[in-house]
Amino acid sequence: MRTLVNSLPLSLAAMALAAGCALPAPPDGGPRDSEGPKVVESNLALGATSSNPAFLSWTFDEYVVLNNPSASIRCSPPLPGQPSYSLQGKTLKIKWEGALLPDRTYLIQFGNGVRDLHENNPMSEPYWVFATGAKIDSGQIRGVLLNPLTGKPWDNQAVVLHAADAPDSAVFTPPVYGSRSGKDGSFTLPYLADGRYQIFAFSDPDGNLQLGTGEKSPVAWFPQPAAAGDSLVLWLADPAAKQDSVALLRQLPADSSGVFKLTVSPASEGPWVHQLRRDGIVVWQGSGANSWTLEGLKPGKYQLQSFLDGNQNGRLDAPNWWTRTESELPLADPEAIEVSVGWTVERQWLPGASRAPQTGPGPPEKGSASAPPQGESSPKLR
Repeated sequence: MRTLVNSLPLSLAAMALAAGCALPAPPDGGPRDSEGPKVVESNLALGATSSNPAFLSWTFDEYVVLNNPSASIRCSPPLPGQPSYSLQGKTLKIKWEGALLPDRTYLIQFGNGVRDLHENNPMSEPYWVFATGAKIDSGQIRGVLLNPLTGKPWDNQAVVLHAADAPDSAVFTPPVYGSRSGKDGSFTLPYLADGRYQIFAFSDPDGNLQLGTGEKSPVAWFPQPAAAGDSLVLWLADPAAKQDSVALLRQLPADSSGVFKLTVSPASEGPWVHQLRRDGIVVWQGSGANSWTLEGLKPGKYQLQSFLDGNQNGRLDAPNWWTRTESELPLADPEAIEVSVGWTVERQWLPGASRAPQTGPGPPEKGSASAPPQGESSPKLR
């Protein structure tokens, strides 16, 4: 009897389920919202010209939150003074004190500064453009920011333009235009007026696109004025990096090692220094000749790199803006050298004969940023 009584509720439950009488459950809510908030109204239309607003406002189709807007939302040229950011309901407002520059195109980049309330999606319009003059300027300068000692890209660094005749102290003042580098080190300065500019890049943790007074952090620069249409490579020193020291090449027995024969033919006169690297460490360095035979190498992949040793100190020197010492340009062979046991690998290396690779150099040095997409062009190396 005990068995029959205990089985009865289970049988009833099974019948109820079969008849579709299960207890109701809350809905799952449907697919996750992956779209960011959209602008439904603004006090200034996207692409407006001949405009001189005292503030900007955007109303979205849903409630939004601000994420460190003073650092995340960027304007080029910078807005006057210290802009304030306020949020009321679904409306974001940016206000500033002072007049906008005449006949200038302004670019507002929102980055991750505005997100929807529930799903944390960034806003759908990544930037907003308007002009105080009669037209939207269309010039652009593009490039990549690299660490000369490692070849890796610099992420989330300020890249700014100043007038071509600006004094050296301009790096301590608001720029004419500004942006930030992305994860791959690339940067874009779009919507530029015609003219020539000095270009600089540096670490900018407070997001104001200028160095603090008296601050002497590393600065990357291009030695000639840049103009719209240019595509540049800038070299930014790492203040924490140590100069390369050559690890002694420990020769292994022939039955557990390989041989590498190197011939170099630089595209210009020296003095050149050539390096063989493994896992980023210099295991051999040579100069003053054009051929070497390296025996007893540990099996694995190696990389060739050369640089023009201008001061003949045998080291790859990073740039120093404060002493106007330019970077000794490192040139890397894009093809790795595979050393195998019992084999001899031969390579002719022509440093300077072709542009060093600027893509896929490894993980970035730092953060992230975005800019409106622009066209392609080959970068100028300095």
